[in-house]
Amino acid sequence: MFTAFISAITPVFLIASLGFLLARKTDYLEHPGLAMLSSQIALPALVFTSVTQMNVPVTEMGYLMVVTALCLAIGAIMVAILCKLLNTSPRFYLSTLVNPNTGNLGIPLVYALLGPEALASAVIISTTVTLSHWTLGTTAMSGQYNWRSLVTNMPLIALLSGAVVISLDLTIPTPISRTLDSISGIAIPIMVMLLGRSLARLKIEGTRQVGIIAALSIYRPVSGFLIAWFVLSLVAIDSTSALSLLIQMSMPVAVMSYVLTVRYGGPVDRIAALTITSIPVTLFILVIIFNFQSALL
Repeated sequence: MFTAFISAITPVFLIASLGFLLARKTDYLEHPGLAMLSSQIALPALVFTSVTQMNVPVTEMGYLMVVTALCLAIGAIMVAILCKLLNTSPRFYLSTLVNPNTGNLGIPLVYALLGPEALASAVIISTTVTLSHWTLGTTAMSGQYNWRSLVTNMPLIALLSGAVVISLDLTIPTPISRTLDSISGIAIPIMVMLLGRSLARLKIEGTRQVGIIAALSIYRPVSGFLIAWFVLSLVAIDSTSALSLLIQMSMPVAVMSYVLTVRYGGPVDRIAALTITSIPVTLFILVIIFNFQSALL
């Protein structure tokens, strides 16, 4: 089983390593349009094709989003209580410790470990987390809510469009379907290479708060895993979606949290460190999920 696990995740790490090396040695990944290509075109195409081609019922789609939102809500309450006990402002830690890296790491890992049949559930969960970044994340860090971030969110628009296609039982013309397939095919490689680029660009300086960083690195993946496991004990959900939820909620601190922290003037070095130091904890949890999945569900 461990050999199969390593075999499944090796392509992800090789592509991330390629992105890391390209970022260190070249400027191939530096064009700002590349991130926009991934988030605004390739990922929405992946969301749309995954939902429509796998014909996920709208009710199941909405149910999985609610289950994911429940996990995030429980996580937010726990972080708020923890910050209160530690007499620390939750402003930059609420979203950071609640929203996992489901985009450029979670989706590729679900695809690698569970196969294409789990891709639809992975993108639904990831879209829900993305919405949390642009609601919980931006609201907590900025102190104000921007509703425009929702109505212009391309993955959400793609998800809703897919729901309409399924609800009305529409047939997508073959040329359009093949075009979307081709575009969606670049989403995962670009996301993983951009993750490698982000890791190459992050700078960690000083070791004064190593203990705090270590504790938070453990907290994010472990709490996400335990919350998802708890929620799954309360709801009825198919095994593929359940495993996808366990994997996605166990992801490390999201690079998006680092981006938002930079944007709103938070503790950049600490959040940058967490995006890296929480990854080994995630890998340990994935080994547990992969080898004991029957016992967990």
